[in-house]
Amino acid sequence: MKNHLLRSVMMLVCLTLVLVPPPANAQGSGFGVSIRVTPTTTTPGTTVGVIGYVTNNTNKKTRATVTFTSLSPCGIATGIGYNRVALNPGQTMMITTTYPLAPDACRGAYTISIDASGATTSATLLVQ
Repeated sequence: MKNHLLRSVMMLVCLTLVLVPPPANAQGSGFGVSIRVTPTTTTPGTTVGVIGYVTNNTNKKTRATVTFTSLSPCGIATGIGYNRVALNPGQTMMITTTYPLAPDACRGAYTISIDASGATTSATLLVQ
């Protein structure tokens, strides 16, 4: 009975890992970063949530400036926000912000990026 339960749990974990799309992530300069945008599809005039994770991959306490930016399909770059963080070795911190879209925002795919001292990655936001 115990083995059956363990197998069932392991199968459920494996299935979850396969079905849930991972966030975009990257490594560099001693930091790992990932980002999600929610919702991933929206309309002009709405506000979306931006969730970033920063991990200190070094063996010492390290500080970083974490910045969020947007690049619209019209070619307009916008700073969404930034935070200064201090992370212990191996520590991961979640950083959130909101991104209000103007009522006349360009329609198309926006690139939403996170950067932590050179480690950068991005996610796509579709504005319809």
